[in-house]
Amino acid sequence: MKISKGLILGLGLAASLGFAGTSWAGPVIIDGTDANDHGSASATVNNNGWLYMQKALENLAGAVDASVAKVVLSLGTTGAGGNQTSDAIISAFAKSSLPGSGWSLTHVGGAGIAAALAGLGTASTGILYIPTAGNTSGDLSDANLGIINAASASIAAFVNGPGDPTKGGGLFSMGESPGSGATAYGWLTAVIPGITVTDIGGGGTSATLSLTAAGSSAFPGLTNGDLNNATPWHNHFGGNLGSLSVLATAANPTRNAIIGGGAGTVIVDVPEPGTILLFAFGLLGLGVMMRRRATAI
Repeated sequence: MKISKGLILGLGLAASLGFAGTSWAGPVIIDGTDANDHGSASATVNNNGWLYMQKALENLAGAVDASVAKVVLSLGTTGAGGNQTSDAIISAFAKSSLPGSGWSLTHVGGAGIAAALAGLGTASTGILYIPTAGNTSGDLSDANLGIINAASASIAAFVNGPGDPTKGGGLFSMGESPGSGATAYGWLTAVIPGITVTDIGGGGTSATLSLTAAGSSAFPGLTNGDLNNATPWHNHFGGNLGSLSVLATAANPTRNAIIGGGAGTVIVDVPEPGTILLFAFGLLGLGVMMRRRATAI
């Protein structure tokens, strides 16, 4: 049987469509640290973990498209401070370059989290910040993390952008070690089913972290010493990372503690090979039937 060029092109299209799953395309930093619990600030500068958070915000703000709103939306924190989680993001933001560039910081907590995520979009938010859970005083409760996990589709749509992956919002999330009432990174595994998240548990680990080349590029001026002054850390990531880069690792064994990507990064949920083959063979059969019908006419 001779297969036409059109059918071959059709099969190629079928394969590409089969691989085109959920895409996530804004600048992203996902880390397993509770750097907010291991930092401080003087009157003018952030130190250790809070300096890392500052660098993360500056990286994301510099990577998002100019069309997004210059607003950092912080979930589960309070603008009045008074606890480590809130104080950390307030200081990381205030001593960063963002305020001077016209950015503002908005806090939402409790019942307001669900409404904020339901209405999440780049017209009102430029960077979404998801703080620690179960690691730091004042951080996300299991109930609040459950609300965030249930809003995975809204988070993905926000980062993916309004019809243009280069115009997606930024995402910065930190270590999650919730109790039995919530799942660590449930929102992440819902969007990227192939990714694995390991919660080290207990007091975490102080295994030395090292910035990769991509990490050094993402956090100009941040040293391995700065990063390790923010330890212990609590989560690492494996499995299918999509097109996300590894920004910081621990050795012996190698563990990916911080992952991320710049604007336009695409994370694809690839279906099982069997699904793609079935789809391709189905299209092949359809092509054969159409060819026979055309010959019979």
